[in-house]
Amino acid sequence: MEDGYDLYDVFIPLWADDVSGNKSKQYNKHINMYTVNSNLPGRLLHQEYFVQFVSTSPNATSPEQFSAIKDMINDTHTHPIISCLHVPSLPADNPQQAEEACHAGGNSNLLCRKCDVGGTYNKGYHALYGLGVARSAAQTCEWLASQLKAATLGVKSDVIEMQRKTGTKDKVAQYWINILLEKLNKMKKESPDLSADEITTILEAWLDEQPGDKINPLLDIADLDPTQDTPVEILHTILLGVVKYVWHMFHTSLSIDQKNLFVVRLQSTDLDGLTVPPLRAAYMMQYNNNLIGKHFKTLMQTMAFHVHNMVTPAQFQLIKSVGELGAMLWIHEINDMELYVVRVILSMV
Repeated sequence: MEDGYDLYDVFIPLWADDVSGNKSKQYNKHINMYTVNSNLPGRLLHQEYFVQFVSTSPNATSPEQFSAIKDMINDTHTHPIISCLHVPSLPADNPQQAEEACHAGGNSNLLCRKCDVGGTYNKGYHALYGLGVARSAAQTCEWLASQLKAATLGVKSDVIEMQRKTGTKDKVAQYWINILLEKLNKMKKESPDLSADEITTILEAWLDEQPGDKINPLLDIADLDPTQDTPVEILHTILLGVVKYVWHMFHTSLSIDQKNLFVVRLQSTDLDGLTVPPLRAAYMMQYNNNLIGKHFKTLMQTMAFHVHNMVTPAQFQLIKSVGELGAMLWIHEINDMELYVVRVILSMV
């Protein structure tokens, strides 16, 4: 800096999601936001002491809370004081990340928030085996601007078609789209002499005068691209996704005697070197359809050693592959990225 002070770049990933505000089991929805200082060593980032509370509200949505944070972060780029803040990523579960990336979600035709892979029901499945074109914040802004423009023209069907065609849907933009369509219908009834162009001009001027963000504020944070900076959340995607289905395939194919044998084998696992809680094999088999993430993380690492003579060769290969995938994903620090990438590629061959 000009006055002789050092300028520090501080990286603060922002996490937001809905949680319960009650200590009891009754759900009381609050939107919370937290962050950590990513400049710290990785071994410290999972300690509660280093997790910093940012904001909470039972009423303000995550985009509304992000809007205030956006102004603070961008201000450090134009008027830095000792440090300049950067948001390297937006960790969250998949539905929250889809919202942050202005994506319609996993049930849309273009079901990936990072690229445009997919399509209609007949063509979309085959397209999943190819490569899609990466999305970007700039492109998303253009699509949302087109949706707002279509709303000022009063063509709701065009807005819906744009959302289906691109997979882009933003809660903030949708709020204004609904208001614009409602105002347009009201103006047509109250002022039938106004032409379509005049109504559009009036609505565009009205929208420009309104305070607040017209689209997702995350699209305007310096050096952040929500479409690419939303890392895959492995709890729901892997443990409660792939591993859960592999476990279901396995335990539903066993006889009662085989289940008892598997419980004995699993309970005898040597846990040295594994960062997992004590095994409760009988409990896991008894409540096999109600397991949670910690159970699946244990099964992912240990099943391959205990299923011999219980599964087909194809099933055994699948169980081993899931275990190898988990070993690749659960790495807190990657010291040699080139070697890591090579190992991932070799494991996929």
